[in-house]
Amino acid sequence: MSTGLPEVCQERLGFLNKYRETAKTYADAVSAMADLAGAGLHTEVLVLRRSCRDAWEIAEKARMALFRHEADHQCDLETRRFSAGA
Repeated sequence: MSTGLPEVCQERLGFLNKYRETAKTYADAVSAMADLAGAGLHTEVLVLRRSCRDAWEIAEKARMALFRHEADHQCDLETRRFSAGA
């Protein structure tokens, strides 16, 4: 049954949700590091710096996977469009 609404690419939605989750993890790590720096806990900041870097790398991989999917499938959130043969 058609609702008249455009179909959403579920695979793209999955990539987008993964990117959102990993970006939030990164943002939370940066926030925690800033709180510790503000409190003058510089030794703890150094430890968190590595966690921030790791979280950023994971978020960046998720972002790239999303962009690769969009480029490969030529789809966006509003409509489900795929290149011929995909």
